[in-house]
Amino acid sequence: MAKPRGPHGGTGDGGDGGHVGDGGEVGDGGVPRQRGGGQHGRPTTVAETHRAVTEAAESGRPGGPRSTDGRPGGSEGDADAQRPQNDPELDKHDPKSLEEIAKARKQIAGQLQEMVDDAWDHVDQNRDSILQQEGYQRQREKLIEKGYPEDVADLIVERTAMGTEAHRGLANAIDSEATTMLDPETGFRLRTEVGYDAQGVETPKVKDQDFRPDVILERQHRDPVTEETDWEVAHAYDLKTGLKTGIEPSWANKVQRVLGLPEPPEELRPTQRPLSVD
Repeated sequence: MAKPRGPHGGTGDGGDGGHVGDGGEVGDGGVPRQRGGGQHGRPTTVAETHRAVTEAAESGRPGGPRSTDGRPGGSEGDADAQRPQNDPELDKHDPKSLEEIAKARKQIAGQLQEMVDDAWDHVDQNRDSILQQEGYQRQREKLIEKGYPEDVADLIVERTAMGTEAHRGLANAIDSEATTMLDPETGFRLRTEVGYDAQGVETPKVKDQDFRPDVILERQHRDPVTEETDWEVAHAYDLKTGLKTGIEPSWANKVQRVLGLPEPPEELRPTQRPLSVD
């Protein structure tokens, strides 16, 4: 039986709502690893980076994620050496630009993973009250009216609600901390829930959106014709809280191609997920 679509256009099979026209991307995602334990499913780049940075900090090397300004730990000289500094005169595929994009990604990796975990912990701890919200109760009633058994309707609504609220929590956290995670003077910035049409033009209208990464890393660039400085996407992230293997390859390929990204979108996922959602 085909599963109905959730409140953000998702199928409700994992709660990763929010994507538009991305070929079944909503609800995908492998099983997150357990905090402090073994791996489940394939690891993510963010998780691997987070562990590496944490291990470096514990061994006394610079790069720890706990610095007060979002920059890598260690001495001031070490922090300055690791601080990204974008050159808007360069193309984003220039080797120097790629190096600075990598620095920016490394700088925010630990804090980004913590935000993902905090967002998931919040929805897990407030599961009952979230599920009692009017919108989710109404969705449950509609599923039952369509003939779904109550236990199936409950599971679909739970997965949809958990994923939707985790996305909302992550977006709110990033929006409130974006400038501390990446100093605007670096020429990089973070944005959330930005939608694009099929040509890669940013559009605020959901009905016109072809895809919408959960988080984007942007860099400043200067148009050689107009000599005006603007922002362009340098990297994209997608939060996964569902049950499948990860970001849909066709969706990732489209995002990378249309936005001209140096690398495919990067998967974010909670460190742990309660068994009741499996």
